[in-house]
Amino acid sequence: MRPRHLAPILVLATLLFGGRALAQVQVEGKPETVHLEVNDASLQEVLAALRDRFNLRYRSDDALEIRKTGVFDGPLLRVAARVLEGYDYAMTITPQGIEVLVMRQAGAPAVTATPAIAFRPPLTAAEVNRYRRGHIR
Repeated sequence: MRPRHLAPILVLATLLFGGRALAQVQVEGKPETVHLEVNDASLQEVLAALRDRFNLRYRSDDALEIRKTGVFDGPLLRVAARVLEGYDYAMTITPQGIEVLVMRQAGAPAVTATPAIAFRPPLTAAEVNRYRRGHIR
């Protein structure tokens, strides 16, 4: 192709992808020596690639949309832990592989706290009488 024909294609690609590089996940090696290259891919895409290559099973209630970029080398367990940095998770190692439960992003509240005043016990008979007489507010 001539350079003048290449320019419109580059402009179109830039418009279609918003100037961002395409998300890429490349996985190589064995479970003992994983080489993972990630370029602007969601955590969901990264875990899916590890699942496809090494039978790493995962589940989560989170959408796992946080974007990752980097090169990760090492045993599968360590690579998975580095990829999950910033999340609370639990890993189980079984003869069939690794199972991961991704709970939430680290630092996010686990439960919503309700003030103790909301759990006021019911009034006793004596308190009801005092309330009726206007002595309790």
